[in-house]
Amino acid sequence: MSLALSAALSASLAATGVVSAVSPAAADSGDGDATIRVVREVNANGKWDQALEPGMAGVTVVLTDDAGRSVTGITQADGTVKLTPGNSLGGGKYRVEVKNPDEGVLFPGFASARPNLIDPTVLSSNVEFVDLSGGKNVEITTSFWSPEDYCQKNATLVTACQNASIPPGSASPDSKRTLTSFPFGTRGDAVADPGLVSDLANNGQTGTVWGVGVNRVTKQVFSAAYAKRGAKYGPGEAGAIYRTDPATKQTVVFTKVPNPGGTQHNMNAGMDQAFGPVVGKESLGDLDVSADGKDLYVVNLHDRRLYRYDATQPTAATQKASYPIKDPGCAAPGDWRPFGLGLHEGKVYVGGVCSAQSTGNKADMRAVVQVFDPVTGQFTGTVMDQPLNFPRGGWTGANACGGPSWYPWTDTRPLTQDGKACTGDVIQNPEPELTDISFEINGDMVVGFADRFADRAGWNLPETSGTWPATTAVNGGDINRACRGGNHMFVLDGNGGCKNNNTGPAVSGGEKPDVKEFYPGDYMGTEEGGHQEISSGGVAFSAVEDRIPFTAMDPIQKTGSGVRWLDRNDGTSAINGDGLFLNNDFGKARGMGDLEVLCDEAPLQIGNRVWKDTDLDGVQDPGEEPVVGATVNLYDAAGKKIGTAVTNERGEYYFDSTVTKNVKPEDFPYGKTYTVKMDNPADYQTGGVLDGWKPTRPNQGNNDQIDSSGETSGNPYPAAQVTPKGAGQNDHGADFGFVNPQADLSVIKTGPAWAGPGGEIEYNVIITNNGPNRSTRWTVTDPLPERLTDARTSDAGCGIAAGILTCSGGPLDVGESHTVKVTAKAPADFQPMEIMTNCAKVTGAEPDPNPDNNDSCVDTVGVPVIDPVVGGTAAAAAIGGFLLIRRRRTSGAAM
Repeated sequence: MSLALSAALSASLAATGVVSAVSPAAADSGDGDATIRVVREVNANGKWDQALEPGMAGVTVVLTDDAGRSVTGITQADGTVKLTPGNSLGGGKYRVEVKNPDEGVLFPGFASARPNLIDPTVLSSNVEFVDLSGGKNVEITTSFWSPEDYCQKNATLVTACQNASIPPGSASPDSKRTLTSFPFGTRGDAVADPGLVSDLANNGQTGTVWGVGVNRVTKQVFSAAYAKRGAKYGPGEAGAIYRTDPATKQTVVFTKVPNPGGTQHNMNAGMDQAFGPVVGKESLGDLDVSADGKDLYVVNLHDRRLYRYDATQPTAATQKASYPIKDPGCAAPGDWRPFGLGLHEGKVYVGGVCSAQSTGNKADMRAVVQVFDPVTGQFTGTVMDQPLNFPRGGWTGANACGGPSWYPWTDTRPLTQDGKACTGDVIQNPEPELTDISFEINGDMVVGFADRFADRAGWNLPETSGTWPATTAVNGGDINRACRGGNHMFVLDGNGGCKNNNTGPAVSGGEKPDVKEFYPGDYMGTEEGGHQEISSGGVAFSAVEDRIPFTAMDPIQKTGSGVRWLDRNDGTSAINGDGLFLNNDFGKARGMGDLEVLCDEAPLQIGNRVWKDTDLDGVQDPGEEPVVGATVNLYDAAGKKIGTAVTNERGEYYFDSTVTKNVKPEDFPYGKTYTVKMDNPADYQTGGVLDGWKPTRPNQGNNDQIDSSGETSGNPYPAAQVTPKGAGQNDHGADFGFVNPQADLSVIKTGPAWAGPGGEIEYNVIITNNGPNRSTRWTVTDPLPERLTDARTSDAGCGIAAGILTCSGGPLDVGESHTVKVTAKAPADFQPMEIMTNCAKVTGAEPDPNPDNNDSCVDTVGVPVIDPVVGGTAAAAAIGGFLLIRRRRTSGAAM
């Protein structure tokens, strides 16, 4: 080929955009940055509520470009990570993937469909698409959640009031409330104004109970019998668990836990004094129900075992199983006293104390929390083992025995404390019981401690023996925070475990500079005196509220018991207005049981994205466009349409009852199979948003979050089935990809303009995909001129048979080309000015919208061989200036 012809062809190819191959997009350092924030969602509203939803550290985030190259980052303590394409990635558009750090426990949080990514307080899906071209910076927030964290605002709280059976002649009647409920925001005096609360059960139905659990699936309330001096058992006696229906106010004995201890009350003998030593050692402790409503757990204080019952039944004849709670190595086996429970992310946390009763040494008191795995039925380890000899707030009254620390368990009434004589009738001598466990959203443990002494000493009781003088016990429980320390063990705030370790309030006696506590607001006081630790041991947690309630002594400026609220962030309390007074029995000697919040089951969200799969690979690539305005329908298992969505500017759609609100909650329970269909005929008709488009290949690769789930299965429309197995198990993988199968393939055939007899000829066949979609396969056929000889090609996809060249290959991306090279020899008798034409044709696997460029031909003209002695000038002029000169060789010099 002449230089002029070669240059002309090159110019022509450049003008038509044909290149020999398409390389991956070059890195573009001019792209901006993507800041990704990952938070722990709690309230299913599709927004980042900064006060309630903390950042998640240690989450892997991947930024990927169209060429499949990626950079990876890990979120910091505040939940953010900045990813920069730099020189590693290119193309301007990128896919962001946030990896689930704990699959099966955490699920995608609720996302909001929105037209752009301007507002970082609106939550995105865990897979997002960003445009960083031209230096644009993007900040997005996505989330995960544990469905058990969900609760509705102002949910119902349930607690238990304890009623006095002494003095026997003035015992509280059976009609007096035990279980009672009220909205989370209730404050005031429910003794003076009973209308503030709703009584669920009375003293005759349950007797004295402490542990309370709620089944959020069946809405039933369970309560467990409790051993307390001067407070009778209910009809089920010491091992009873009661079930109460809040709707009907009906209470029944759900079951009787075996081996609860046999000590009986005797109210007529010394104000039930002989019963005091069994407090914390017989009957039942804390009770909880799993988030899925299937299992009820309760601690037997007597045999120190964890019992498990079927919580789905009206009653339980026997336990499903029971498990010994291992002694953590207390000073003596009898010192191990388990009591409290907490359920968190599929595990059961069992708490107790080493009471130091055998030694009387404060240094032997410890608070221990062990973890039980319901799947294996085994205790898997200890997550907290903390000494309890740290200083605490006490009672600042005139009596020297104000209880400024925890004290070893005893069965007697102390006459001295810390070397000082207890000169008056009033005494605070806190004996620790670890009674309740909750978890903050950031993973911190909230621990409720009760004061055993208050339950065995009583309120305003006369002298009952020579060793038990007149006594008025003042409760000294506590609410504590335990934060992660070394080896992932929890460290109590009192031992310096939390960064936000406050000192106590300024009451009579001054600040408590040596006291470390996360919740300094757990006190009640005046300038004349104060109670610096008032917890009764019950704690309830609602992740959607900014305050945490706990059962307390003197929750308002009135002697008795009820519920108090603290700020979750700084532990403070509005002393005069942040309490609910519920019970005046037992005075300051503790008259409350456990506290629970009756949360609804977590709602569901499914859906996510519809897009144009231009490269036909079934995977959502960064540069692929969304499908806007497509209709998506949701059907239940019976085929009833229960929801409709339309994809937004970014191709997103969602079905839920809390954010998009396009499905009724009652139509959308978990455990059912739902079908998402793109079955609106108008979308596929002429002028529709999917006119000419068809579903792409489903389920490609191993990442359900970025593939297409739409299957036709013989149906005219793509559909995806989703079966959420549990409440709140959101699924954002119901994606639909569509392909427009057209691919405009073109062919250009090049070859020499002139050839002489027997001369070497080289042909190039250039196949190009001009779009708009990827070509999965192409075929070229080229009937070679009959008189060519020695035709050959080295292309692996080609073959020559019966004089016809056939080549196949693919795929070809949009703009990509492939060149086939063929060499042959011109006929030996190729005549001057004879024209030899060679034509090639290309076809593809997809419809071709422009068949006019599927054929290409090239002409080669024969030239004569001129003997130099004849003189070639005239001959050359006759054929346009081109000739071949055959040089004759002799034994001498060339002529």
